[in-house]
Amino acid sequence: MSKKFDIAQQNQLDQVTVTLRDFSIPSLSECEDCGNDIPIERQRYGAITLCIECKNKQEQLAKRYF
Repeated sequence: MSKKFDIAQQNQLDQVTVTLRDFSIPSLSECEDCGNDIPIERQRYGAITLCIECKNKQEQLAKRYF
């Protein structure tokens, strides 16, 4: 019974884990997947490598595996 609790607790922790971004790394001006321009406003966040469309596709694919 405790093993099921441990798995459930780990799943909950995985859902709330926040990935910290290093804002000191410069963003790309072009998407590394499609080559489209990344807007200046998005580049200001730092460490941005994908345009909004490609990032959305990446997140949708990632949701399939959870």
